[in-house]
Amino acid sequence: MSFHWKSEDSDMTEENVSENMSKAKQKELQAAEKTEEPEDLKQLLVKAGEAGSYEDKLRLYDKALTLDPLFLDAWIQKGFALDRMGKSKEALDCYDRALEIDPENLGIRCLKGFAFNNLSEYEKSIESYDEVLKVNPDDVFSLYQKGLALESLGRYGEAMKCYDNALDIDPTDVLIREKKLRLLEVIYKKGTLTDSPDSDFN
Repeated sequence: MSFHWKSEDSDMTEENVSENMSKAKQKELQAAEKTEEPEDLKQLLVKAGEAGSYEDKLRLYDKALTLDPLFLDAWIQKGFALDRMGKSKEALDCYDRALEIDPENLGIRCLKGFAFNNLSEYEKSIESYDEVLKVNPDDVFSLYQKGLALESLGRYGEAMKCYDNALDIDPTDVLIREKKLRLLEVIYKKGTLTDSPDSDFN
């Protein structure tokens, strides 16, 4: 499964991961001719999507999971809602439960990367994106997000390589190009990368 999407901004990017992941999973299930979720479960997700607050969404996700504790989309969407509420540790628990159901789902690993980033656990965020890149090394989204995490750690040379790799794959991505230029400005102002383990970057 590929997660090569445009990165308009961090919020929209995160939502794209969640939405595209659900669509991709639905197509996989249909292709495998698996039984669709009962109508009441699907309706709960529809209602959750229309709910005006994350608290209301969580109540509906919890109701769905009471009916079916293995309902993958409910675990993913519950994790997403918790992360948006600033409850990233609880979100990670949901994503781990989702991975128990679907261990090969790369989108969930991307969402874990977001949650770790929100907790300022940048090393773990990088590990999450690396897991995706091992399977799909041309995933522009994961390269970009990994670059952001590396930049937060002051590892500017490695971050620049991520942005360069992403632009090699998709030279039209304006956001990544702008981010690369901003990072170059930071590097030039510092005049050195001695605070970074990759000071041999040139």
